[in-house]
Amino acid sequence: MKKLICLAVISCCFVTPAIATPYYFESGSGKDVWVDVEGWAGSGANESILVVDWNIYSGPYQTESHAFGYRWDGTAYVSDMLDALHDDGVFTVSSGYGGAFLNDIVYNDGVDNHTHADQIGSWNLASTDDPYAQWGAMSGGWTTLGDWEANQAGYDQELLADGQLEGINAIDWFGGNPNAYFLDVPIVPEPATLALLGMGGLLLRRKRHA
Repeated sequence: MKKLICLAVISCCFVTPAIATPYYFESGSGKDVWVDVEGWAGSGANESILVVDWNIYSGPYQTESHAFGYRWDGTAYVSDMLDALHDDGVFTVSSGYGGAFLNDIVYNDGVDNHTHADQIGSWNLASTDDPYAQWGAMSGGWTTLGDWEANQAGYDQELLADGQLEGINAIDWFGGNPNAYFLDVPIVPEPATLALLGMGGLLLRRKRHA
């Protein structure tokens, strides 16, 4: 059973367009980290972090990843996570082939509107329980993306696990370069966490109990 602990400190008065909140995520690998989470959906004893990177192909750089959280009881799939985040208005999901194929995710972070409309359906999906796992090129057998386990079926067949991270990465499939960009979990470095505590704010920590 998990208990939600709120660490409240005196807040400062400053305005920022970012909506990400540092969240202490207890991963299935035992490597617990603070992750910048930009929205939550669902409820229950289990939780997973979804990391999405839209990647900007018009510029010579890799864009930052965005993390979202999902909680549930029982059995759930990546499609359930995306549907819940869509229904709660965190972002907008469009799909094809009866919901098995991801077309696009549209998300506004308060500064930019993220979409992969120029290459609809061009995504890689993978999972890991290690927040430090390195995303890499697709293996010859289509089983791994670096240290991540690649999804070989539709995202409605990708089973969620408590303490696991799911990665959805935009790729340049139609441009003939599907391994051009990688995905990173938006981990908050420890010094930044301490600085946030010093400046003030509200940090949420979910603690597990046996």
